[in-house]
Amino acid sequence: METEQAKTTSWIDAHCHLDLFKNEADILADIENNGVRTVAVTNAPSVFHHTLELAKRTPLLCPAVGLHPELVASRGRELQSMWPMLEQTRFVGEIGLDYVTNDEENRRAQRGVFTQIVERCAQFGDKILTVHSRRSASDVISVIGDRFPGKAILHWFSGSRAEVDRAIAFGFFFSVGPAMVRSKTGRALLARMPRERVLTETDGPFVESNYRPARPSDVMLVIAEISQLWGQTDDETRAVISGNFDSMTR
Repeated sequence: METEQAKTTSWIDAHCHLDLFKNEADILADIENNGVRTVAVTNAPSVFHHTLELAKRTPLLCPAVGLHPELVASRGRELQSMWPMLEQTRFVGEIGLDYVTNDEENRRAQRGVFTQIVERCAQFGDKILTVHSRRSASDVISVIGDRFPGKAILHWFSGSRAEVDRAIAFGFFFSVGPAMVRSKTGRALLARMPRERVLTETDGPFVESNYRPARPSDVMLVIAEISQLWGQTDDETRAVISGNFDSMTR
């Protein structure tokens, strides 16, 4: 049975690719039935309006407009169309840098796009970024900087301890998902993160849970793992995560 504390809080999925599920209706039902506030990220501006329409079905869905760094080469031409979309949502993502590629020209293009997005978002003062930083944490943190007037969430962070400490000093949040809590390195990074900066995510459908694509309610499994690390009950952890999301969006 849920405690009274749990009844007054929400589950949080701070990074989910709703538009990439084959069964969107089922995922929306999962969100509604379980009370999961879900940030629905998009990988290109051209698919944002679809997610915006989906958000009309439930107040639990937060639509985000993004341009994934791995798509800069093929979808970079869409960048200009992103600017008017920033008027329609506080949430911006998935954006960032991905240095899996060794192509320096592509890396430069990514940095150019990411820098422009961050600068545009800074003009609004209240944007919430959900940011990809695979093998590029140092540059991601530098581009956002310590004076960004909105909020930044480093999704599935896998940088070094020094980089996580720098991100903490800059006031960033971190969204932690199933793969991160299952790995020794991920758990070590989570242990360094202040509890008031931690959010939960699934990154579905890219991550699997129970032999199927992770869905928003699978953050319950993430909460259970974090609770073990923090030495407290699932309800207490859920309340912390929900409170963090509230403080970020206030």
